[in-house]
Amino acid sequence: MIRICFRLTFLGSLLVSSSLFSQNMVRNGSFEEYYTCPGSYNLAQDGKLAPGWVSANRGTPDLYNACSRGDAGVPTNWAGHSKAYTGKGYSGIYCFTNTGYREYLQTELTTPMKPGGNYYIEFYYKLSSNSKFSIDRIGFFLNDSANRRNDDFVVYSKPTYQLVLPAPYTRTTGLWAKCGIEWQAKGGERFLTIGNFSDNKTTRTYQIKFSKAKEAMLNQAAYYFIDDVRVIPLDVPPEKEIPVISGYPEIEINKTYVLKNIFFEFDQAELVTDSFSELDKWLEVIRARPKWKIELTGHTDERGSDEYNLSLSEQRVENVAAYLIKSHVDANRITTKGEGKSKPLTQGKDEAAHAINRRVEIRFSEK
Repeated sequence: MIRICFRLTFLGSLLVSSSLFSQNMVRNGSFEEYYTCPGSYNLAQDGKLAPGWVSANRGTPDLYNACSRGDAGVPTNWAGHSKAYTGKGYSGIYCFTNTGYREYLQTELTTPMKPGGNYYIEFYYKLSSNSKFSIDRIGFFLNDSANRRNDDFVVYSKPTYQLVLPAPYTRTTGLWAKCGIEWQAKGGERFLTIGNFSDNKTTRTYQIKFSKAKEAMLNQAAYYFIDDVRVIPLDVPPEKEIPVISGYPEIEINKTYVLKNIFFEFDQAELVTDSFSELDKWLEVIRARPKWKIELTGHTDERGSDEYNLSLSEQRVENVAAYLIKSHVDANRITTKGEGKSKPLTQGKDEAAHAINRRVEIRFSEK
């Protein structure tokens, strides 16, 4: 295990490719999504805080967002004043109180970790400005099953990693800080829990004399904002370059392309053999981006009834999809749709115009 933990001022030395962040295994890691816009103390209902997030004990983590006009706003809220590290939202948890009360954030990863797989795990934390105390530690726990206690005290699980600072209060206390490690998984880990896993006797504290703490509980506590939680697989091979197809611009997601040289017999749905070499070029693109979804849309020319052309366009586009599936493209990636003659590209009436309107289109999107 390689441990890495930096204060915010040392971010430049972290050499983790930004392209990896699109592969985050944590849903709603920056707490932008919510069930309802938080108004005040956002007490978790049945342990649920926000999409992707629950409490790991009977404590009640809080959610903050710029949409709020109450005590759960961003940047100003009941716990202090802070912009989000990114976006418009973050969460908040008690990491220390004099009574031993604790709060924890727990999320289920989008996929379990692979045995021997290497991952980068990180989150940002910040002491709220209205806290009366600061502490020297915070960490996380990885497990293959959910871990929820039936009380609101310390979760006595040995943390997978616990950051222990040299002192409970430094000149950078109260700034957003990042804690991260590279971790080699045992396999099957799929739940991540964030908080302070040490009891009051072990946790070192510092009483902040100039704190603006007014709320009774904050006056005896260290309360931390949490943002940008990420679990990134490091063993993902780099993406292949997208093959160039002559006559087309660079292939991108969310753009529609007309498949050229795709032919059908007049009034028939079967592909002409000459079409296969063109489809094979697109197969190279499809294989280079195995996570892209594929939408195929069929169109006919204006000759014939609406009902007939709709049926014909559906049959034709399904035959194109069948060729891709026969070529080992996962059927779950493909959706088909027939538009009949409803969306012509040209209003011409000659055979050249009919040929332009008689087409199959392809469009890619991310999963």
